[in-house]
Order: sequence, then C-alpha cells, then structure tokens
Amino acid sequence: MGIKKAGSFRFISSTADHPPLHVHIFDSDEYVGRWDIEHQCPMKGDAFALTKRLRKALAARGYLREEP
Repeated sequence: MGIKKAGSFRFISSTADHPPLHVHIFDSDEYVGRWDIEHQCPMKGDAFALTKRLRKALAARGYLREEP
C-alpha cells in the first residue's frame, strides 16, 4: 500500500486493488472518493467536485495529466 500526501489530501493506492489503476482520496480524515488514473476521471459511483485545490494536489503527485 502506498500513501502520498499533497496539501491536506492523502492519496492511497494498492497494487492488489481491482482495475483500473486508481487512488483513494482523503481530505484530512474525510473520504472524498476514488480517482481513475488511467482514464483521468472519478471512478464509477463516486461523485465529487474536482476543485482547483484537488486538481492541484492530483497534479502535484503525478495522478493528473495536464492537457497540452
């Protein structure tokens, strides 16, 4: 299991987790949702706002690919 931090966000991933490749997002101790790294979107069933702060944190940890 890997844990990475950016700002108040924690991103938790596991190599043994189900596909697609994704991270579980927590803001402080509150669960936010799962980010699908492969398809660059929230996982099915997870509805959360991709705020400027969250977008910046995802990019800082390398989970968000910036569009050219």
